[in-house]
Amino acid sequence: MKKETMAVAVIFFAFGFLAGYVYDAQQNWKAQQRAVSSARAALPEQMPGGPETAGPAAGMMPPTLPEGHPPIDAAGIIKTLQEQAAKNPQDAEPRLKLANYYYDQHQFQPAAEWYQKVLNLDPKNVNARTDLGTTYFYLGWPQNALREYRKTLQIDPKHEPTMFNLIVVHLEGTHDLAAAQQAWDRLHRQNPNYPGLDHLKQRLDAARTSAKP
Repeated sequence: MKKETMAVAVIFFAFGFLAGYVYDAQQNWKAQQRAVSSARAALPEQMPGGPETAGPAAGMMPPTLPEGHPPIDAAGIIKTLQEQAAKNPQDAEPRLKLANYYYDQHQFQPAAEWYQKVLNLDPKNVNARTDLGTTYFYLGWPQNALREYRKTLQIDPKHEPTMFNLIVVHLEGTHDLAAAQQAWDRLHRQNPNYPGLDHLKQRLDAARTSAKP
């Protein structure tokens, strides 16, 4: 999971896909890491056919680099992190970096596997667990995503990125508008200025209107 709070992320619903992440291929791994948020938002509009379709991640392309930027040695980065993980079997950090890298490349199946490895070592890591839930959402498993979000909120009932993603998955994954509204109300009570929350309210209202006979 990344270091900054979700408030730093720009929500896709209103502003596009988690903007502001920058690679630096000319530096070492730490410099190559992208500066991203502490927990990812589920971004359903990015997925062809919605989260219920089989393998939605297959239709998604990894983030593109700015024009003229040197290429990234993705295979080399993955190999390095895998070697670090193998050398440090009790260290969650290289596993977390690897999970994050797979996630950022939209390779959600291996990302989910490595987030689970992180949680095997650090089960109270709420950021990693929220990211695991979001990978499940992308893989078309909204109930699995909700399960992980609920576990996160048992550990940290005020974890706002999880609360936000709970709204999204109820709205776009299970289409349970009542549960989505309840989750929205909960986050709104805690932080009415949370980024993207107003737009989710508009989506909720639109979904209710379209559901009326």
